[in-house]
Amino acid sequence: MKLVDEMIRYGLARSRSHAFNIMIEKGLNSVLREVEFWDHMYKKAEEFEREGLRIRHGGLSKLLEEGRSR
Repeated sequence: MKLVDEMIRYGLARSRSHAFNIMIEKGLNSVLREVEFWDHMYKKAEEFEREGLRIRHGGLSKLLEEGRSR
């Protein structure tokens, strides 16, 4: 259930049932790698923001959200 909740948190799935369907479709290992990637990206973005680094055309969170929607 933790993986399902992370998929929803990162915008990879719209709901729990959608998350389970994605896991069946793509396979558990593929989903785990994708969630680990986004978890790493969010941690790095938070680290950069704590250090005061900014991207010229927007916040890191906005860029990550755009990347998820592709």
